[in-house]
Amino acid sequence: MRKNIEILINNKTIDVHFNKELSNHKVILKFKIVNSFQLICLNYEILSKNNIELSSTDIRNINIHTLIKRSIKAIESYKKIDPKDFKLKTKGLYDDNIPYKKLIKQINDRSIKDRKILLTIYAYIYQKESRNYGDNTSKRLSELLNYSEAYIKNLTKEIFNKNFIKNSSKGSSGGILTSKSLKYLNSL
Repeated sequence: MRKNIEILINNKTIDVHFNKELSNHKVILKFKIVNSFQLICLNYEILSKNNIELSSTDIRNINIHTLIKRSIKAIESYKKIDPKDFKLKTKGLYDDNIPYKKLIKQINDRSIKDRKILLTIYAYIYQKESRNYGDNTSKRLSELLNYSEAYIKNLTKEIFNKNFIKNSSKGSSGGILTSKSLKYLNSL
């Protein structure tokens, strides 16, 4: 009996195989490890298990955004279940162990006095929350961080202008954390 989801790690890439998403087909999503805090979906493939043709109805039943979210959750679960094996297979390239809820609490408490650290933490939270497709990111961040939507938009503009995050490739949401942000995040 095959698993529903399989995770295969090859140095800087992580493949997530969905074996039962479509009958008689396997859906494979390939993720690239960009830095120790981020993964980006490079592409996806649909492979036939028994040389059965893929119909247009089958294609319409696939929601890639949902599969990306499920893949990232599966990767995070695998990392929590067997951290030594995960670190060994990824050679420590993806080691996102920052306490996310603690960072949100620090921003909510307004306890961060250093502007650079605030912008770094906001850039990290922004790129994490941008993965939730379909929602208004500014509104969601406003509710999550207890700031006005206008202030969130200004913070977002500031993290891009001050080079804490750079635009990602076309078709992927959020942004890529810069070396400036990575330096601060690694010091936390």
